[in-house]
Amino acid sequence: MQTLVVKTSCERRLMQGHRWVFSNEVQSPLKMFAPGEWVQVVSTSGRRWGTGYVNPHSLIAGRLVGPWNTEPTVAFFAERLREAVAFREKLYPGERTYRAVYGESDGLPGLVLDRYGSAWVMQITTAGMAGVTAQVCEALVGLFDPSVVVARNDVASRALESLPLEKQILYGTVQDFVPVAVHGLTVHVDVMEGQKTGLFLDQRDNREALRRFVVGAEVLDLFCYQGLWSLVAAQAGAVRVLGVDASREAVRRAEADAQANGLEDRCAFQTEDVLDFLKRTPRESYDVIIMDPPAFAKTKSGLPKALKGYTDLNRRAMLALRRGGLLVTCSCSSHLREDAFREMLVRAGQAAGRSVRLLEARGQALDHPALLAMPETRYLKCAFLEVR
Repeated sequence: MQTLVVKTSCERRLMQGHRWVFSNEVQSPLKMFAPGEWVQVVSTSGRRWGTGYVNPHSLIAGRLVGPWNTEPTVAFFAERLREAVAFREKLYPGERTYRAVYGESDGLPGLVLDRYGSAWVMQITTAGMAGVTAQVCEALVGLFDPSVVVARNDVASRALESLPLEKQILYGTVQDFVPVAVHGLTVHVDVMEGQKTGLFLDQRDNREALRRFVVGAEVLDLFCYQGLWSLVAAQAGAVRVLGVDASREAVRRAEADAQANGLEDRCAFQTEDVLDFLKRTPRESYDVIIMDPPAFAKTKSGLPKALKGYTDLNRRAMLALRRGGLLVTCSCSSHLREDAFREMLVRAGQAAGRSVRLLEARGQALDHPALLAMPETRYLKCAFLEVR
């Protein structure tokens, strides 16, 4: 392996546990490296930081993976996968639906791996991990004997690494919809065409936390996608749940899963733009409103516009709540900091003329652990608010 020499200016951050080296922190001429090349990382002071990989065309030029002299072998990836899955099995004993690998937090930067029973879905976002896809897949098959391994490499962030957008079956065969158990429900996941990798697993623990608030309640689930928030609410004792999403296909799947779980008498879904729906919703119509929108701020420059959109949506949702009702409101925009998210909610409450109390400040599920030294690994904000 070649050696990537980094400046001492990044040492403090790396010492704290951050795993990235930015292009302006690299001493070596970047043109000497191929995109995705695995390298030994050392600082100009002579400190050995370990093994990683490099992309000379990316702002994040280097990512640390393992100790000095780590080789990207099948055995190495098998050990990392074994450790990651063992951790999830402690968190969710007996479960077979979870995020098995969460990038840097599991020592595998550029790799996300989700388990849906015997179906596994990976998403690779960096050139360094793309170059070892075969080794990762071989390790996965050898450890867990999956029925199918799907690569959902159709995420826009791959463009930052000059990688193509594509979807592939790496191993086995896939059926149209994979039935999986989660929340005590049976839901059907489209691992090839569903959003992200099929389900929004990062909200798993937040959906469980909802249960205590919905008994006997009328619930509105906005940006409902496949309806998991709705189904959990109905299962927990809500008397009426309405899910709204702009995607007709997502609504169709939500309806099918409600019927499959015997919840169609309390769950209804409709296809409509959420903002249009809120504009025509009478004030004080619901006891609980859940709002889990897509990322409004996909770039830092888009944050001001995104904040206006978040503020208006939350203001309208607060007006649609009965006094003392619960608003569960989320943002998965990594560029929106938690303090800015709370400030936005204060402004929304003020604009709605409502008093707002924070009951719980939550984040992504436990199978998406964040590295304390890498705020980039903590992206999901979820606030449980009492609106009076």
